[in-house]
Amino acid sequence: AKCKKPHTIAEELILPAAIDMVNIMVGESAGKLLSKVPLSNNTVSRRIHHMAEDLNDQLIEKIKEKEFGLQLDEATDNNKDAHLICYVRFIDGDDMVEDLLFCKNITASAKAQDLFDILNNFMSENMLDWIKCVGVCTDGARSMSGSYGGLQSLIRSKAPDALWTHCIIHREALAAKYLSPALNQVLECVVNVINFIKTRPL
Repeated sequence: AKCKKPHTIAEELILPAAIDMVNIMVGESAGKLLSKVPLSNNTVSRRIHHMAEDLNDQLIEKIKEKEFGLQLDEATDNNKDAHLICYVRFIDGDDMVEDLLFCKNITASAKAQDLFDILNNFMSENMLDWIKCVGVCTDGARSMSGSYGGLQSLIRSKAPDALWTHCIIHREALAAKYLSPALNQVLECVVNVINFIKTRPL
């Protein structure tokens, strides 16, 4: 996954290469045993799914015992499908941990009540206590930050002590709109250089 290769590479490339190595180093009998390892598309996909579920379960178990903060944002993918993305931050021992909690499809509208329903259903399904939610960070969109009908007010009805903060990245984006032309030109140049470097292998 880190190399951006499909998991079918295990069956098509890695297993045949491993069998060749074992045949040479150990013998053909060991190579025949290795060839019985199931690495079909469905098998690998199922194992990846099981690992993802296990990691999610471990994260949920840690959150249940601690106070936590949430960071929420709406995003649209290449297919123009809307998603609600939620990150969680909490203290684990001496470490501050930040992790992706979920990414759910927004099937209805992106109104505050719909977003809250997605979040509240996740909290209920995983038996997470709203009282332990001590902070929420969102952008300044009306559906997110409205004091009376926004997601902020709906979360406060469940977690009255949760502090709401406006995401600093959105503040920077808003401030960047009013940069002087010279500074804006430098910023655009830096962004182009970074994008050029990121799109090419090192």
